[in-house]
Amino acid sequence: MKIFWLFNHPAPYKVNLFNLLGKKAEMEAYFERSSEKGRNALFYSETPISFSAHFCKGISWGEMDNYSRDPIKALKKNRYDVIVLNGWRTLTEQRTIAYCKRNKLPYVFLINGGIVKEKELGLLKAIKTHFISGASAYLSPDEKSKQYLVHYGAEDSRVFYYPYSSIFEKELQEKPLSKEGKQALRKELGLQGEKVFLSAGQLIPRKNYAPLIRFWKSRPQGESLYILGDGEQKEELLLLIKELGLTNVFLLPHKPHDEVLRYFSAGDCFLFPSKEDIYGHVINEALSQGVPVISSPNVNAALHLIKDGRNGFLDSFEKEGELGEKLSCFPDQRMEEEALRTARGFTMETSAEFLYLFFKERCQ
Repeated sequence: MKIFWLFNHPAPYKVNLFNLLGKKAEMEAYFERSSEKGRNALFYSETPISFSAHFCKGISWGEMDNYSRDPIKALKKNRYDVIVLNGWRTLTEQRTIAYCKRNKLPYVFLINGGIVKEKELGLLKAIKTHFISGASAYLSPDEKSKQYLVHYGAEDSRVFYYPYSSIFEKELQEKPLSKEGKQALRKELGLQGEKVFLSAGQLIPRKNYAPLIRFWKSRPQGESLYILGDGEQKEELLLLIKELGLTNVFLLPHKPHDEVLRYFSAGDCFLFPSKEDIYGHVINEALSQGVPVISSPNVNAALHLIKDGRNGFLDSFEKEGELGEKLSCFPDQRMEEEALRTARGFTMETSAEFLYLFFKERCQ
């Protein structure tokens, strides 16, 4: 089986997935650009091993936009058993979709996530519908993302769920760390506090860290908040911490994936206040370390993975009293164990096996 897959940039979770698929089939990935604007260089840490990686030659601009004819040239030159298009927004993706439709080439439209805009210009909806509709099959990571696909023209009967993950089975904790184990790891990592709460993500307004930092002014001194990441808001957030006189809130730089997991496993709870995320890999990653999650319901992974009151909570991060009550629940061994049970169903291996069988049964 020969697979063609078009994706915007070599994100590590995609490279890892393609390496697994490449062990089962002949896998060719076409990346539209070498990196996404605003990403730390450490983000691109994985190497293509068992698949052919092609970096498109063309014009790139903005955070993700580009135009290249390389994917169409490949489709003209080679015969593929499976064509996977992993987006519609760039000119490269739009032209490739149009080429497949015009030449009646069946293709799978796969998304990492999607959110329907409450207020949207009719013209923009029409454009989205034009490019999203028409695939022979659709793959969605969760229910809310499926609603996005159907809203923009996908036939409900052609949408299938796949287990989305950025975690290898070997990266799952066998069991949550004991109290003594957490204390030892915190000492090694230099984390302080009787309770340690963690978050990770780009320091940008959409991630909504400023309100969380302000809220921490009301928390006991023994509760520490560590936020891992870099971004345009870093200086602003550092100034806010200083102005509030907070000595239990810390911004840590972006860390490599394996190191991030160690930080997660040292925490009592992971916090994710994002205003909007089409999925949210870090939720799966935190759960994989036996760490419960409190997340905004504006994150698709939260709606999909968090069982409210069992492995974490959904919270708007707008009512300080309600959030404070939830924070007081931690540490909670029962929630830690449930977090791991949830994560075991969502690994890179599970995802690769599902996709391989799906392509083999439905696309050849």
